[in-house]
Amino acid sequence: MSTLIFLFLDRAMVIFYSAEVKPLRGREGQTVTLHTGLAKLQSDAKIFLLFGPVRPEIFIVESQAFRGEIITEYKGRFQGRLQLDRETGSLTVRNLTINDTGLYQLQIINEQVTYHNFIFTVYASVPTPNIRNTPHNPSVNSRLVSGSCSVVCSVANGKEVTLSWYRGEEKLNNTSSPHQADLSLPLEIKGKNSDTYSCVATNPVSNQTTILSIEEHCLQHKKQTPLPFRN
Repeated sequence: MSTLIFLFLDRAMVIFYSAEVKPLRGREGQTVTLHTGLAKLQSDAKIFLLFGPVRPEIFIVESQAFRGEIITEYKGRFQGRLQLDRETGSLTVRNLTINDTGLYQLQIINEQVTYHNFIFTVYASVPTPNIRNTPHNPSVNSRLVSGSCSVVCSVANGKEVTLSWYRGEEKLNNTSSPHQADLSLPLEIKGKNSDTYSCVATNPVSNQTTILSIEEHCLQHKKQTPLPFRN
């Protein structure tokens, strides 16, 4: 991914182009560290960190030596959640929020200038999926008596959420859509079986599983009797 690199030095702005952007993912409430990979910085190095939802243009950290004293200033809504490691230039962000998603650019200035870019995506924890019986009409009641049943699993949708049905370790089907408020996935179980069915909701940083209770959703229908035929 190409991105603009904005470097501010002695009030002059120099623009670089870079194709290297490190992707990072995190979950709401977590702590993440943006690592530079540098072993040790010079004690008088200047460090700037910029952030933006689309491009890095808002200063959130400024750190430099002034008259032998290190002065580090944290700015904006990140205040109280950032910790800069002056030894390596790495930055720790605590208590992540969805609004922390965006492009981060770290500028380190000593004899030379180095810059590190991160595209960081923060996800909410995926909700627990819910399983319920599919509404049916009396005409299919005789099929339910045999032990077969239809269920549907649903979950509140979110960023990159996928909903899947499993039989044991085997994935039976799945669905995902960025345009739906909720995801739903039906499943029909035919006849008696002792297999374990589970519905799993996932996103890139979390997953939640709900096990299908055969006794609750299917075997209870065996007690039902077909409704009498009416003209």
